[in-house]
Amino acid sequence: MKLMLIGGGEIGRGTKPYETKEIDEEIVKMTNKEKPKLLFIGLANSYADSYYDYIKNIFKNLGCETMYLKKKNVTKNPDIVKNKIEEADIIYIGGGDTIKLMDTVKEYKIDELLKKAKERNCVLAGISAGAILLSKSGFSDSYILREESDKHEFVKGLNFIDINICPHFHSDEKKQKDLENDLKNNNKEVYGLENCAALKIEDNKITVTKSKKDANAYLCKYEKKYIENVI
Repeated sequence: MKLMLIGGGEIGRGTKPYETKEIDEEIVKMTNKEKPKLLFIGLANSYADSYYDYIKNIFKNLGCETMYLKKKNVTKNPDIVKNKIEEADIIYIGGGDTIKLMDTVKEYKIDELLKKAKERNCVLAGISAGAILLSKSGFSDSYILREESDKHEFVKGLNFIDINICPHFHSDEKKQKDLENDLKNNNKEVYGLENCAALKIEDNKITVTKSKKDANAYLCKYEKKYIENVI
């Protein structure tokens, strides 16, 4: 099993900087291939075409051949979806609405194809909502975006690894408070991933990969009080 769960970070869209370089380089190294094939899945948002343009440029510069899973492929051409996933050495799952991503992946049985990719040691990388998808669950703003709640809540992922994560950790004061309140009522341990910090998982061994020195990952829990420990 080879996973990279990325807390967030800019990929150079528009006038924004490119912040995830060292993480992206490590994703490519994990394949142990000279020219790996990368498949981008951008089903969590409405701007997947432009999102892919940036991912394509990033990973072409890192020596990859790139492919894109378009929404029309998903809804109309299941054989194309299957073939692209089976060909990929890296599957990179973008951010956006976690619930939208989960619903689409399950509706079109992409979850089953991703599970097979995991079992053959394809590198599965996810950023933000994409990282939640690969985890047991993730602390998400999806219910707020959908106006179904006024707080961040856990959304179930595909449970490819038995951990809970919180992307964009420390980027939102309300999110931080919502997480603390949630953990008071359960026994969850949660990995808080700041932007430019990621969990690298190989054969169930977890390490932290960073693209900024001051970016951190934390293990959070509630034991009489809320605790955050840097890992």
